[in-house]
Parts: sequence; structure tokens; C-alpha cells
Amino acid sequence: MVYEGPRHIVIEEAHDLPLGEGQVRIETMYTGISHGTEMAVYRGTAPFFSRKKDASGLFVEADSTELWSYPVRSSDSGVWYMGYAAVGRVVETGPGVKTLQPGDIVYCNTPHQSQTVKPENQAVKLPVGLKPEYGIFFTNLMTAYNAILDANIKLGDIMVVSGLGVLGQLAAQMCRMSGASAVYGVDLLEKRGQAALENGLTAAFSPLSTPEVAREIRKLTNGRGADGVIEVSGNVQALQEAIRIAARDTTVTAVGWYQGFCHSLNLAEEFHHNRITIRSSQTGGINPEIRHMWNHQRKEAACLELLSRLKLDNLITTVIPYGEIARAYEEIDRNPGDIIQVVLKY
Repeated sequence: MVYEGPRHIVIEEAHDLPLGEGQVRIETMYTGISHGTEMAVYRGTAPFFSRKKDASGLFVEADSTELWSYPVRSSDSGVWYMGYAAVGRVVETGPGVKTLQPGDIVYCNTPHQSQTVKPENQAVKLPVGLKPEYGIFFTNLMTAYNAILDANIKLGDIMVVSGLGVLGQLAAQMCRMSGASAVYGVDLLEKRGQAALENGLTAAFSPLSTPEVAREIRKLTNGRGADGVIEVSGNVQALQEAIRIAARDTTVTAVGWYQGFCHSLNLAEEFHHNRITIRSSQTGGINPEIRHMWNHQRKEAACLELLSRLKLDNLITTVIPYGEIARAYEEIDRNPGDIIQVVLKY
């Protein structure tokens, strides 16, 4: 896969990748397109094109040697943003590989390409009997599960999930599993709300038909507001409404990637007077209160088990052959109301 410019994708042939010690060669079966990060890359608007995180953890302007430039190929070193949800079949193992063998179906973080080579420990063997295409949800599930850990849901809580894309769909189901007595969803797109209702959501609200979602949640909670809000849309207006939805002294768990500056965010009224906490839930870290018990490996094992329990079938709305990858991105870009998850089939 090659980006020749914003919204301009082509496919090129490349040589087979070399296989080294401790590595496995994987032929791709399915990849999932990220409708958030990847679409920002596709449109040429991703913030990391021009800003980089320095050693202190602060973001600064990138210098001329670090700026992103076209063309960019999925096989280039360090390219993580051209697809990172792949399911494939192991077809060859290098010397020293112990846990995988040819024929195993695995998940790995790799771009949209027909073959990849990975170290053995970076290929996750999927549960036997799981539909291979369901595996493409694994990275999103890890992110959504991290939000559940951060949200600290209690038995009987009333939760609201803002944004019912893939992350929101997964989070809403796991809120129920975590003991929430009711889970309400918020999204502009009817198809997303309908899918979430089919999968156990208590009710779905669209700001188009219900401008005052916060007031509706107050009516449903005896005036209190939600015990917790998980905001995954990445939309600043949605974050603002999440602050209004949350009950006094509660937390908005912000999973969404808010690109650019949030000039319209009002931190005067409900945020200030209701003592609302906004908690960033970034998938690269784990809640420090439980980090001594939870690490990446435990989270990974939990998510592998969840893949077999969650309702995923109605989340895959579009399957497109890899050879038509440009059309797949165009569908997401132009018709977001018709799709939830696009999957490429190889």
C-alpha cells in the first residue's frame, strides 16, 4: 500500500520480506481499517505529521528531517499508521520459533499488505474456533478495555458511552459486563445506535433529534446524571456534552483523540461547579492504581477471551477486496453513516 498524497492510495508489488531467527512469515487474511487515526492520515490531517513528542514527553514542532513526506509505503520502517489490525495464517517459521507453527491463525499489528514478517512474540495466536475476521478488532478491544479499567465501573452504575464507532460499541458491551445497570449511548449516526441497541445498549440518543442529551440523562437518573461517561468520539462538542452528562464529582474518561486545539471547550460552568474530572485513557498506559496487578500480558489475555464473548457480527458492515483498497477508504470518508467497520479481505 502506497500513499502518493492525501486521499491517493495505490498498490505496488514488493519483494518477499526476509525471514530471520525467531520470526514467522504471515500471509494476511483480513485487515481492519481504523476509522479514526487512519482516516486522519488518509486525509493528510494527522497531528504527528508536523509535531513530535520529545524525550521529556512534551510535543514540539518537528524539524525538517522529521517531517512526513510522500510517497509513503506500508513496508517502510516505522510506518505504524497505514493499518495496524491484521489477521493472517503462519506459512513459515524461522530458526528458534517455539510457540507458533505453519497453519496457526494469528493477529498482529501490521499495515495493509499481503504478507508480513514478525518476531514470534509479536504475533498473537487467536482462539481456536473464532471467526478469523473477528480478530481484526483486537487492538481496538485492547484500547476499549483500557478505558473500562480507567472508568472504574461499580455494580449498579449508570454509564454513558459517547461515540458508537467500533471503540464505543465494544466499550458499551463491556460496561454491561462490568456491572452497569444501564448503558446509554450517544452518536449522530443512526446505524451505529441501532447496532448498539441490538448488542444490549439500554437506549441510544442522537444530538440531531435530542439536542439536550444531558437533560435526558438527568431525567433517567432522578436528576443526578451519569455515574460515569466514556467519551470515544474525539469530537470537542461531544466532550463538552459528556461533561454536562456526568453527575457531580464523577469522571469523564476521554478515549477519543482530540485533534488540534479545543478552542470551543467551556471549562467554566458544569466542569467547574460540578467538580468533574476528565481522565485521559491512552492505550499505552495502565491506570497506576492497578498497574501492580495489570500489565500488557494480562490485558492481552483478557481481550483474547473477550473476543469470543462479545457480539461482533453486526459491527463488520463492509468487506472489500484488498485490490480495491482505495474504494474502501473512499467509502469511510464519504459515507460514514452507512458503515461501522470496513474489513479488507485478501
